[in-house]
Amino acid sequence: MNKSNLSVWIHTVPIRPLQGAIFFLLLIISPFPSSMIYAQETASRVEYKMFRSEALDQDKRCAVYLPEGYDASDKSYPVIYFLHGLFGSEDRWEERGAKPIVDQLMADSTVVSAIIAIADGDNSFYVNAINGKAQYEDYIIEDFISFIESAYRVDSRRSHRAMSGISMGGFGSLMLGMKHPDLFSSISAHSAVLIPVPLDQLPPRLRESYQSQFFEAVFGNPVDEAHWEKHHPIDLVHTATDLKTVAWYFDCGTEDRYGFHRGAAKLHMDMEASGIPHEYNLLPGGHGWEYVRTTLHRSLTFHSKHFQMAEE
Repeated sequence: MNKSNLSVWIHTVPIRPLQGAIFFLLLIISPFPSSMIYAQETASRVEYKMFRSEALDQDKRCAVYLPEGYDASDKSYPVIYFLHGLFGSEDRWEERGAKPIVDQLMADSTVVSAIIAIADGDNSFYVNAINGKAQYEDYIIEDFISFIESAYRVDSRRSHRAMSGISMGGFGSLMLGMKHPDLFSSISAHSAVLIPVPLDQLPPRLRESYQSQFFEAVFGNPVDEAHWEKHHPIDLVHTATDLKTVAWYFDCGTEDRYGFHRGAAKLHMDMEASGIPHEYNLLPGGHGWEYVRTTLHRSLTFHSKHFQMAEE
């Protein structure tokens, strides 16, 4: 119950004299003063919601970070769509400690206040699977974005819409940004699944690993190389259009155990050769959230800068 509702309730609910005296005494001695109640209402939080995906023909769950002050204001906020990695889910973002990092960056005005929406992407690579049964690209682009921008006070202008992700989600963020440059003004990725060589030259460890079973479920078994090339960001650099209209950022750990730092370097070289402006970093660290927690501020600052530029 918020402050205004509490006031209305006090003045409209019939209270007998003795009950009234006890009620107001409890208000006076309550360990939760009104200032604390108000602070709780205006604090940042992560909500978990269910929504319908027509593309997948099922209900899906998502997480939504709402910045401090969201409930107390009527403003619309820029939004960053965040995609999790393989074996992850929509709750991984909060579980792995992203919220306090974002809270601090917004509290000290390093980044602008924004909504961050995390989809449940299963192990899909955010791709419409080759068998036609799991349309995850359509789910993100048509269902998820539509739900977030109708359920929350989101500034739905392209200039205030961004996407980011980690590992499989980094692949998804880059891929969706390249396939839909009309929807996003900035794209970022951490430790994205990027492979610098043809599929038949993959290291046996990656090709034969447990993870590759999910890779093949999306792209075929054996992998359909044409379907892969239509979605692999390194290949899309050479076939997608309007990439210069999007702001790009990506980084990877120099000790990435899957060797994705080599793919990141390849993407950097190809984007540079194609004249596509971007920011790229190879940084100390391995693969996963332990690394991402050390570099998350970079992508958030990147997106914030472009949100602010759109306001100038």
